Amino acid sequence: MSQPKMRLGIKEIPRPDQWLLFSLQHLCAMFGATVLVPFLVEMSPATALLSSGLGTLAFILVTKGQVPAYLGSSFAFIAPIIAAQGLGGTEGAMIGASLLDWFMGLLL
Repeated sequence: MSQPKMRLGIKEIPRPDQWLLFSLQHLCAMFGATVLVPFLVEMSPATALLSSGLGTLAFILVTKGQVPAYLGSSFAFIAPIIAAQGLGGTEGAMIGASLLDWFMGLLL
């Protein structure tokens, strides 16, 4: 089995036409993850956008800009969020997860 040829190396800078295509691809992926997920679980997209923006800024600061990434929401969390809403709300699930994290921290 032959290895596929890489389009860009890690240190390479894309040409302007490649940069535009990669940016559009990233925009479509980011929009789906950051705007569509909150709509599906009946939450505010503004909260998701603010949270992902703050998370991205924190990530860039921690990695000192060495890893260009955008942190958005994930489709993997749709089922747990819907289940938490059915059991009393996402706030209760967040408090429960925080207490579990605190308890595990004590054990470890």
